[in-house]
Parts: sequence; C-alpha cells; structure tokens
Amino acid sequence: MLTIVTASLASCAITRGVDLTTFAGGGGYIGIPHPVDEMQAWSLIENTPDTFKVFVIFTRGEATAYCAESAYDPGTGELPPTPLPEGKHTRSCEEARRNAFLGFMAAMAGDDPSIPQSFDYQGLAGPFESRGFTLCRFDGEACVSDRTAAVYTSPQASIAWFNLGDGDLTAGEVEWALATVRDNAPRFGIDASLQSTSQIGASYWNDSYPECATYAHDDHRSVHEALWQIDFGLGHQAVATCAADPRVSLERHVSAASFDAAFRVSGVQRIGAHPVHYGWLAADAPGYWPGDYEGQAEVFHRKQSFWVRFGEFEEAPES
Repeated sequence: MLTIVTASLASCAITRGVDLTTFAGGGGYIGIPHPVDEMQAWSLIENTPDTFKVFVIFTRGEATAYCAESAYDPGTGELPPTPLPEGKHTRSCEEARRNAFLGFMAAMAGDDPSIPQSFDYQGLAGPFESRGFTLCRFDGEACVSDRTAAVYTSPQASIAWFNLGDGDLTAGEVEWALATVRDNAPRFGIDASLQSTSQIGASYWNDSYPECATYAHDDHRSVHEALWQIDFGLGHQAVATCAADPRVSLERHVSAASFDAAFRVSGVQRIGAHPVHYGWLAADAPGYWPGDYEGQAEVFHRKQSFWVRFGEFEEAPES
C-alpha cells in the first residue's frame, strides 16, 4: 500500500468525472518512468491534435535485464533491439531503448496524426541547477548525478529525456525533472507562451487491488508520490491506477483503433506496434507485453483509470 498517498486521502475530497476539455488544447505534459510505459495513459494522449505534447521521460530504461540477455523472438514480427545491447547500464542499452520508443511512436502516428511521426534530436540541455534535490543514479555501485536531458522536438511535441536512474528513481527526482522542464521551457523546444492544461502520469502502479494487474515498480510509485503531493501549476494532474482504487475520478478508454494498432497479434505473429517494438523486453509467455481489451488484468489495458488532483472537476461523458 502506498501509505504516503492513502494517508492523504481522508482529507482530500475527489469528485468522480472530469471535464475532459481541460485535457485538450494548449500544452500537455506526460511524465513517463521508462520508454515503454507511455501506453498506460494513451487514452489521454491520443487524438489530441490541438495539444502540444511534452513527453518527460525520467529514465533511459538502462537497468533492464533484457539488455544483458535480449528476449527477441525472431520470426514473430518482433524487431530486434538496435543496436544490440552490450549489457545493463551501457550506452548501447540506452540507445536500444530510445530507438524502440521512437519506433513505437512513429508506428502509432500512422493511425493517429496527432502523434508525431518523427522527432529531431537537438542535443543535451543543461546541466541545470539541482535546486537542492539529491540526484543520484546508481549504475551498479556508483552514484552518478546527471543534471542534463536529451531534447527531441517536432512541430507537435517535444521530448525531455532525463537519465535519473532506472530502478532507483525517487519522487524528489521526478519533482526536480518536471519543475526543470516547466521553468526552462524554451530549452526543451516549448514555446514559453504555451499554456499547459494537464500533467499526466503514464505510470500505472498497483500493489493492493486484486481486481487489477499487480505492478509495484518503485519508479512508478515515485511518479505517483510526486504528482499526488506537488501542484506543478501545469493543470490537472492525472495518474494511471487500478479501477478499484477509491481515489479514481476519471475513466477513459483507448480508442479501439489505437489499441488494436498497439497490441494486435495473430497467433505468434506480432502486428501491433507495442509487441513489434517492445517484444524484446518480455521473456515470459506469451513473449511480449499483452494488452487487455476488456478489463485491467494486464499492465497495459484499454480501459484506463486515473486519480486526478489540483482542479475543480465537472461530470463529463466519455467522448
């Protein structure tokens, strides 16, 4: 149980149903723990042509065991990791994770023109001030403090890609990264006059409710803690959780077309963008991260539930 959150629940009244017009137009920040988690909030990301999207990715995904031993299944339609990772915490691992993410986004853009087809690399931004936060990424035994971010831009979106530590991301590091992007918008390819309307956490986390897939990754918990506790002034803060979570105030479905484009399979053949680009990151049967079309028995699901903080909410039907 996430005690730091549930302890706050009694003093915080949540109204079910959020006016989704507050998530459209202007700018929308999307916080992502690892480059594979973005689908966990896709229902709030897809089909938003009037929203400039700011993807804030907190880690490079460099600690995955699949960079030491890939789970790539040749002959299934999966793409191999490129470049071939030379182990955990290596540059080649980071690059393979980056290329899988960019490939996934490009594939999803084929069915949704509001998703960028490609991004241009603009180099590293920073180093930025630490603001008094402890920033410590553990690559094995060593503590590394990295106050830079890789910047990618497109006319529809930008990416601020930090390297804060896969597996040891803290709520303080999440807070630091989001505040750094917010307060240095032009350095991340964001128009300084752009008014943000939402801060989304694509970071499903559940350790308590058996009705949903259990996923108790500490990095996801850190995103929950930061966005529950801190008002970043970027609009409503919505974070993915289990439908049984009593804090849920917003439920949306990924469109059938987008979910199929992401997770479709036919027998052993991977057709959807997620198993094609991310299949090498899953060894357990069925050999890829499956999507749940009906419920929330899998980590990635079409029916998505969110708690929402910091805003006046109004009942609104799902469009």
